[in-house]
Amino acid sequence: MSGGGALSRLAARVSWALFKRERVGMDELGNVYIRKLERNPEGEEVEKRFVKYKGDPEPVGLPAEWHQWLHRARTDPPTEEDIRRGQHQRELFKKRVAAIEAEDAARRFQEATGGGGGGGVRHQLGEGGTHGSSGGTA
Repeated sequence: MSGGGALSRLAARVSWALFKRERVGMDELGNVYIRKLERNPEGEEVEKRFVKYKGDPEPVGLPAEWHQWLHRARTDPPTEEDIRRGQHQRELFKKRVAAIEAEDAARRFQEATGGGGGGGVRHQLGEGGTHGSSGGTA
């Protein structure tokens, strides 16, 4: 129904007119993001940005794009597309980190077992004066 949307817009206009306060968005957790105009000690209007948490305040759980807006790293509130793009970038980053960690673990395993990397357990056992089979290797 369009009546609900019109009523919501009217409430937002009344809120802005009376309190210089505007709801700019809501994240997937239900947190509401608000901007408010206030006067500083010099009498200039300044924009304050804040979040009204749905449940217990948990700043660590805020979406990165909303965190950026709150801390003025971005001028405008994030769009749904901004949030989707950010989530996609974070997923790609996690995959790259996992691949690097797997490569590093394989390299360390090879070095530890003497399977490459210029030395390893066999080489270290041989340097201790036990040439031959005391280390269990030929």
